[in-house]
Amino acid sequence: MSGEWQDQEFLRHVFDQTRVVRKPLTGIISGYHVLPYILVGPEQDQPKRSVEVRGRIKVSPRLVLGAGGDGPTYGEVFGETELMDRRIVARVFSFRYASRVALESEELRIRRQERELHDHLDRVMEELARREVINTGVILSPDVRFYPVSLDRFIREILDQEFRE
Repeated sequence: MSGEWQDQEFLRHVFDQTRVVRKPLTGIISGYHVLPYILVGPEQDQPKRSVEVRGRIKVSPRLVLGAGGDGPTYGEVFGETELMDRRIVARVFSFRYASRVALESEELRIRRQERELHDHLDRVMEELARREVINTGVILSPDVRFYPVSLDRFIREILDQEFRE
């Protein structure tokens, strides 16, 4: 599997085929917070089964780097000599990663499911609706072994939405 982590085309395929089925309805909050997610995908060796990854992404407040003034410029911080915008807005995300293990902790839970992928996805969506959970994203991954790539897709879609405002 380590060779697949080096295969940029394969990783691009995983990224492109990831579907964000449900975005959190509460949006991103201005301070530090956690962003829960449920990622579902097929089990690699048994296509009639699925794998569920539940976790939380820790999100920083917005970070604004202002050019000029008393602080360092963007060019001084990042070694950039080209002309840059006066403000750079960003966020920092972090999440746990575990490969090839059955793992359960406060931060991350990976469980194999006896149900077929779409049946399990339906069950996850019903659970969230029944419990009226609005802050959890749901992600459909083509290959859960590479779920960090699918999480990257999820984060990018949320950032696109946030920074458009």
